[in-house]
Amino acid sequence: MNMARNCDPPSCVKAWRATVFLTATVLCAMLFEQSEALAMNTGQSRRDVLATTAASIVGAVDTTSQRANAAVGGNLATKLSARDPAALKNSVFNIPPAAQIHPTFMRGEWEVKSKFAGFLFPSKTIPKNKVTADVIVPGFQKVSIAALADVGTDCQYRMRIDERGLDDRSYTLAQQIDAHLGYKAVKEVTYDGVSNPNRLSLAFEPYKTRNAERIELFCNARESELVPNPTKEGLNIFVCSEYVRQVTFSFSQEFGVARQVVGNYAHFWTWREQESSNRLTGNVLTAAYLDPQDPLFFDEPSKPVVVYSHELEAQKVT
Repeated sequence: MNMARNCDPPSCVKAWRATVFLTATVLCAMLFEQSEALAMNTGQSRRDVLATTAASIVGAVDTTSQRANAAVGGNLATKLSARDPAALKNSVFNIPPAAQIHPTFMRGEWEVKSKFAGFLFPSKTIPKNKVTADVIVPGFQKVSIAALADVGTDCQYRMRIDERGLDDRSYTLAQQIDAHLGYKAVKEVTYDGVSNPNRLSLAFEPYKTRNAERIELFCNARESELVPNPTKEGLNIFVCSEYVRQVTFSFSQEFGVARQVVGNYAHFWTWREQESSNRLTGNVLTAAYLDPQDPLFFDEPSKPVVVYSHELEAQKVT
């Protein structure tokens, strides 16, 4: 089966041109060379666009060294400040991580604006054309990265963090998916952040999404660190990460048998506290990895093959 012909391509495919304009942006003390692709032939697939466009993305967090509160090895701020996408390696996990606790300045409900900022193919062992030909790489199909259901789409959604610092994952993720897709797609989210913060089940409204009926998310590792802002005295920067294994179930051409696709990726968030307690700025890097069952896996077993960037701006609602 030609998977490329049986998937719903993300909207950025219909909006990007092969010509990419690069701009330099500083986000949360992270430097990015951005790419923005403009309107193109709607007949092209995302893989074609990625194969013919170039963008570069370099991340850095310039912070003073502090003791990290990390679920997996390494100082997260130091890892990001390495300015090397290869530093965003997939996690080798053994112990289930604890729930992510957000700092006081992030607690409440927020209206978040997300803007696509660029992408990079960092692999030095797999040619870009081979990466873009691999349709199961997270981000190449809609909903293959749950929280970024349509990579390349600018959108606005609600994020809720309770008084304990825990993300209301059921609420926030449903908001993110619906906002990226542009319609009410999520039917139900099953998640218990107290008893098991590392598993989430999500069901879509029937026939609303071509690529997914149901998603299972498994968190393999988390990291977090609160560091002082080097340019704004008295304010902090919160960096955190989450390594995810996503199993997506959808209809197949074989009656009674669900199509199943496994994807591995990690989100790396940077949130900056502002002088106004009602505002946040930040960005998120999303690193996509190859699954062990992928034929190319042993060419790049731990480093990302694609990294996406999105700028974030949040206004407090309550």
